[in-house]
Amino acid sequence: WKDMRVKRLPADAIERLPVVGWVLLTGAHPDDENNALLAYMARGMHLRTAYFSATRGDGGQNLLGNEQYEALGILRTEELMAARRLDGAQQFFGQAYDFGFSKSADETLQKWGHDNVLGDYVRVIREFRPDIVISRFTGTPSDGHGHHQASGILTKEAYTAAADASKFPELAKEGLQPWQAKWLFINQGGGGGGGRGAAP
Repeated sequence: WKDMRVKRLPADAIERLPVVGWVLLTGAHPDDENNALLAYMARGMHLRTAYFSATRGDGGQNLLGNEQYEALGILRTEELMAARRLDGAQQFFGQAYDFGFSKSADETLQKWGHDNVLGDYVRVIREFRPDIVISRFTGTPSDGHGHHQASGILTKEAYTAAADASKFPELAKEGLQPWQAKWLFINQGGGGGGGRGAAP
């Protein structure tokens, strides 16, 4: 016993043992996440939880300061990282650039490059290996903003593509093997930019 190193764990860390489920929430922008849902799953249900934002919010509006474009993206990135320290979830980002308001998913996917951004979604699913994927958006015009629509479309496509070894084989060379999540849900309503309806 004298040679053993004993580490004190906070109560919630002990309650997390064993972690029995992993959940990934996806959105287009840093402010699309459902903070209450992330906190409930991570702190309340003690699930391994993460949020994936396709962009860093470079093209958003800033009512609190003078930061714009890349500087605003850095600010919003830091805001998300601070939120994750509070709610206990992990944070992932895609490489898509927030070019400002978009009227349609088609416009967004053309500017983002469909396959490149889909690859980001697939990468995160294969790396995080969630049991459940929750899309913040439906992938339809009811989402409003074209970025939101595109995020919903890409989440659905990535849910299937992440399990297909023929898709993005370069990821397997990096050690990210195909992964099939068990469930795909849509979390609509309550913030995050224009969805309608109730959470599943």
